Amino acid sequence: MKPLHTLAMACATAGAIFAAPYAAAHAMLKESSPAANSSVSAPKEISLVFNEKIEPAFSSVKVSDASGKEVAAGKGQADGANLKLEMPELAPGAYAVQWTGVGPDGHRRTGQFRFTVK
Repeated sequence: MKPLHTLAMACATAGAIFAAPYAAAHAMLKESSPAANSSVSAPKEISLVFNEKIEPAFSSVKVSDASGKEVAAGKGQADGANLKLEMPELAPGAYAVQWTGVGPDGHRRTGQFRFTVK
């Protein structure tokens, strides 16, 4: 009984070690420019940096004004873990950024943040 228990524990440990990278392999937003909840001059682009490479075909960014009107949206320019979207000239006010990031594992992550143009 003891050898079977030892074998089962060894298999469980090995499985946990090898599965850990896959469990954490989701595209998560690490930083953005403009930063969340910041007050900035009108940005020329929205820049998102993820914790891993993203799939350009499935990742996107949308920016809306305070009334919910979309001011910019699209796939943007993806380069590795970076996603950038060029912006039109923004008037002073509050804006919301909604993003979708899809990592190599195919898992889709979404999020949003706000910023204000002075």
